[in-house]
Amino acid sequence: MGNVKRKLTVFGRYLKKQNMSAADAAEQLQVTRSYVQALASGTMTPGLKLAIEILHWSDGAVPAESWVK
Repeated sequence: MGNVKRKLTVFGRYLKKQNMSAADAAEQLQVTRSYVQALASGTMTPGLKLAIEILHWSDGAVPAESWVK
């Protein structure tokens, strides 16, 4: 069957472009590494407060609207 590749979210693509590990992002955002991985893969979405924190943390590269499907 092989591995199923998930499409990265805007957040996931931002981390990849910045060459930032999930662990580093988790430390900076004060969340768990597994939560960062879930956000990057789109299996979870952040609450409004974290979405706004990510917006500021990424200097606007990950807009809060990017989490709306």
